[in-house]
Amino acid sequence: MKKASIVLFNIKNINTDLLKDTFIIGADRGALNCALNKITMDLAIGDFDSVSKEEFELIKKYSKSIKILNPIKDDTDTKDAIEYVSDYDEITIYGGIKGDRIEHFYANVIDMYNNPKVKMIDDNSLMITSSSSFKPLSNYKYVSIFSLSNDTNITLKGFKYNVTNMDLLMNNPLGISNEIDNDPEIIINKGRILVIYSKEDKK
Repeated sequence: MKKASIVLFNIKNINTDLLKDTFIIGADRGALNCALNKITMDLAIGDFDSVSKEEFELIKKYSKSIKILNPIKDDTDTKDAIEYVSDYDEITIYGGIKGDRIEHFYANVIDMYNNPKVKMIDDNSLMITSSSSFKPLSNYKYVSIFSLSNDTNITLKGFKYNVTNMDLLMNNPLGISNEIDNDPEIIINKGRILVIYSKEDKK
């Protein structure tokens, strides 16, 4: 299985074990994030208009290859990175959730919607999409489920709030902040969902 890791800037704690045996891309200031953490990238991609000359020299030191994009473009640096590894089996974006530029987060969610192979993770959350039933991860406090189609029907077992054959529309946030109880399972009878795993609220 071919795996790719796209590192963005707004993730503080990069688990380098998760990057092993993956094609590592630093997307724009994410490349600087890799370099600052002494992570060698297979590719650094972006317009790099937000890094200094000294920072760019550091990026070059930790990059096997660099692709410089035109700053006047239609797509985000993250989307260009996704397209570069579009033939990979699994694509994980490290960072990209929340951040100071909320519009970039929304664009990343759209990229997930358009490419089922993409998932996003940061220091507190994990986001995936699925159209197939599965057993959810149990190492997060909350599991939120949102519909990505208007014909979604799901069954939840082993949760604090279970449902059977429930229709879930795209404009209905009913699936927010559920919690795992015992031996959980998400059964997707029809449609496609966005799943957001979150750790416990910070005090």
